[in-house]
Order: sequence, then structure tokens, then C-alpha cells
Amino acid sequence: MPVYEYECGKCGGRFEAVRKFSDPDLSECLLCKAADVRKVLSTPAFVLKGNGWYVTDYPSDERKKANASETCTKDESKPATGCASGACSGACAPKG
Repeated sequence: MPVYEYECGKCGGRFEAVRKFSDPDLSECLLCKAADVRKVLSTPAFVLKGNGWYVTDYPSDERKKANASETCTKDESKPATGCASGACSGACAPKG
């Protein structure tokens, strides 16, 4: 359901109300109970939550290779056997 912003003409307060499209506009201020309320235009809030929703959802082959190379760490003291992804060309130390 959409969130609408209202402003009171009496107290000057602004508040938001979750309303259905079919609901009538509010006619009373939720802050001071005055009848002088009007709907105001405001920018919609758009929030994306989570870790890299775009990058991890549908990565390209280039991005997959970049992610694999970022997670690999080179360790000179152990023989290089490569990682499971093969993106590091055998430079990764075995996990173990």
C-alpha cells in the first residue's frame, strides 16, 4: 500500500499515512485533530536492503572471474594447486 504525506494547515505538522488507493483522503490532522489537512507531494522512499543484490543475482562471466580472483589469496609457503573456480590460474593456496 502506498504511503502518503499530509500537512496540517493549523499546526504546520507533517505526517505520513499508509492508505489504499480506494481510501478517501484524510480530513483530520493526526497530530492536533484539526480539520485543515492537505495531501502534499513528496519523493517516494525507495530502499534496497541486503548485500549486493544486483551484483550477486545475475553476474556476468567477467564478474564471476573477478569475484573468484578477489577471494583467492596467494600463499608462497605452500605449493600452488589452484582454486575450485580456476579463475586464478593455479596461484591460490589450497583451502584446508
